Amino acid sequence: MALSNLANRVIVAVVGGPLIIACVWFGGWYYFGLMLLLTMVGGNEFINFTKKKGMDPNWLLTLASFPALFTLIFLNLTHYLLEYFAAYTVLLLLFELMRKENNSIFNVSAALLTTVYLGVLFGFLLDLRNLPVEFGFSERTGAVLVFLVFLATWICDTGAYLAGKNFGRHKLAPRISPNKTIEGAVGGITGALLTAIVCQYYFNTSLQMHHAVIIALLIGVFGQLSDLVESLFKRDAGVKDSSAILPGHGGILDRFDSELLSVPLIYIYIKYFIYAAI
Repeated sequence: MALSNLANRVIVAVVGGPLIIACVWFGGWYYFGLMLLLTMVGGNEFINFTKKKGMDPNWLLTLASFPALFTLIFLNLTHYLLEYFAAYTVLLLLFELMRKENNSIFNVSAALLTTVYLGVLFGFLLDLRNLPVEFGFSERTGAVLVFLVFLATWICDTGAYLAGKNFGRHKLAPRISPNKTIEGAVGGITGALLTAIVCQYYFNTSLQMHHAVIIALLIGVFGQLSDLVESLFKRDAGVKDSSAILPGHGGILDRFDSELLSVPLIYIYIKYFIYAAI
């Protein structure tokens, strides 16, 4: 890694890390604003992917779908999600009628995929922060759960990189990401497991050890699968990074892609297999 690139990565981490930690810890509208910002920037990156493939989704409506969706989630109004998606789809179709664009099917489909892939999946990360309160736990427990997800994901990525670099021999998905190896994937899962075990000993996660281990496995397995999904999209679009908004890191999707598949499963597991059983 070039020295300048390493310096950029360190600067972004030093500036962005404390901001993310503060927003997660204080929660409320601070966390809402953080997640909305990440989702809208990531949504813009994904729209650019679709444009590389000759599609032209309605940029304004697609990005406007995120604050509306997140407001429903944040205010616990998810029982209106069916009406929300119905109204959003109708608007997309009506505006597509007025546009002088080709590929209408692809344009509308790309807009809907962007909203679901970024808005719905990132929405679970927003909801995870507030989930423990619904079941009588401390408001800070939600912050600890989010920290656990972020930290275990980061250690998973680091473990996968180091294990793959030093021990990688067998390709994991050569068609999608030629540099990823099975050994690297095992290293990532191991890193996530160790992180969960350490956090369970030193922090109040409100989880029993076997639950923490299962969550770590979800992060280790589905976090890496999520990374492969984004690699698949980037390869299809013919780009190396989703953007250059984070110097040394790439784009928002490059930095936060691992949470897109793992967090919904973690949320479902915690809500229905842990808290609901208490």
